[in-house]
Amino acid sequence: MKKILSFVLLILLGITLFAAAEKWKTERNDERMKLYTRQIPGKKIKEVKAIAFITGTIKEAVAVLFDRLNHPKYFKHIQHTEQLKKTKKCDWSYNSIDVPLITDRDYLVKSCRVDNADGSVSITWEPFVDAKYPEGKDGNIRVTVNEGYWRFWQVGPDELKVEYYIITDPAGSLPDWIKAKANRSAVPQTIWSVHKQIAKWREAAKSGR
Repeated sequence: MKKILSFVLLILLGITLFAAAEKWKTERNDERMKLYTRQIPGKKIKEVKAIAFITGTIKEAVAVLFDRLNHPKYFKHIQHTEQLKKTKKCDWSYNSIDVPLITDRDYLVKSCRVDNADGSVSITWEPFVDAKYPEGKDGNIRVTVNEGYWRFWQVGPDELKVEYYIITDPAGSLPDWIKAKANRSAVPQTIWSVHKQIAKWREAAKSGR
């Protein structure tokens, strides 16, 4: 009887796991970028993942991501950044976002470098809490669901394979379809911003600026 009960429980567990594992849906399939979304069971938000190829090196890409105070110059909609703490592998920052027609958002994020066994490098991020930066600061809406990672592989002397994954909720009373559309459009913009900044640094180095 115990063996039969255990077998039934294993089957039910398998069915539950299968139901929870939604398939990735292809949203974009270009030569240099593929974009996917996946519904999270029981939630209205979706995971977003992209695979892209950009010009550069791992060292340059990581440098862009940790050049924290200059992110308002590099990334669309980021209007203000404060670096609260920095160690050899991680940094903690406060960031505010200016998006047209809606209330400004802000978020606190811890970002860390991970050197993987296959030679790739990941930059992970997750939210944290700081009493000096409460929700509602300067009238902003706090984004509390915001985590993901970058992963870079050097696939050529000057070519990077990039995997970008994020799960986030822009918060507030925006309709779900607007939140989903915003996430789908923000991911490609963010990846190409890294590509463009590497190119700008190289051009500046050539001209001696």
